[in-house]
Amino acid sequence: MSEKIIIQMEENGIVHLKMNDAEGKNTFTADFVAELIRSLEKTSDMKPKVLILQGLPDIFCGGADKKDLMDLCEGKLAVKDFIIQETLLNLPFPVIAAMEGHAIGGGFAMAMYSDIILAARESRYGAVFMQLGFTPGMGCTTMLSELVGPYIASEMMFSGKRFKGSELAHKSTNINYILPREEIMPKAEDIALQISEKNIKSIYILKHALSVKKKKLLIDARLQEDLMHRISFAFPETRAAIEEFYVELD
Repeated sequence: MSEKIIIQMEENGIVHLKMNDAEGKNTFTADFVAELIRSLEKTSDMKPKVLILQGLPDIFCGGADKKDLMDLCEGKLAVKDFIIQETLLNLPFPVIAAMEGHAIGGGFAMAMYSDIILAARESRYGAVFMQLGFTPGMGCTTMLSELVGPYIASEMMFSGKRFKGSELAHKSTNINYILPREEIMPKAEDIALQISEKNIKSIYILKHALSVKKKKLLIDARLQEDLMHRISFAFPETRAAIEEFYVELD
């Protein structure tokens, strides 16, 4: 396993999975996604009680890779090829998303498929799809409102605005904790420790029950998002918007 993904298992049943691709800013390149999926599947084989999912201190996850977005514009890739959502939902144990750094687009969407979510006051979070010219994906059309409420979700999706955690702290969201960046990991570890003290069989039963709603919402999202993507990725303006967005990031 390369250093892009680091897995550590503790004796008490807590697993840490760190997305560690500093050079690629934890974006969903083909290699990164493949390794992330393999790593998540590996954690299942380890049969932990809880998983802490973290990124870099300044970037939790940067979302889609430019090359993949261009391939989508050219019809070389289908959005449904991305299986990160299903992999996270199908994990039999709870996932704590410890978002110390920024998370945008698909990177922010990863939090929606976790069970407990922590965000940093200093970092920015957003569903930036429309800034790139295409409609939201990764299940955001049904799942994002579960995380931040329907009206904040609509603003995020329509405007593409990246909200600072400190802004979200003043709104009625379902994010468990919005804390100073240096407090994210200690809090995540404290929650994980509390979970690790419970019966693993009961933990797995509860996780299965609580995942049912999200799985149904993801199915509903796919039906509409796949159609919207086929249309919006074909717009000539979309390619130009993607080029402009990644120039700004560089």
